[in-house]
Amino acid sequence: MALETQQTVALSGTSKINGQTVANFSANIPQNDGNSNISLNIQSQVLYDANRKEVRADQAAFQAKVYEIEDNLLAQ
Repeated sequence: MALETQQTVALSGTSKINGQTVANFSANIPQNDGNSNISLNIQSQVLYDANRKEVRADQAAFQAKVYEIEDNLLAQ
């Protein structure tokens, strides 16, 4: 057996409404080959349901940041 390791960039984000956390985002972006893993964890379903547009906008901004990091890593 041989050990294989992979270094990743970890990114996290939080969507808040009036100071309350609605959702957390996280991503692990490999610095070499591989697929990025992105997750969404809703902290308050009630707040999420009432503010879907805002949370989804935050989610889109988070995804854009992941793409930016991926593109920068591939350009190196």
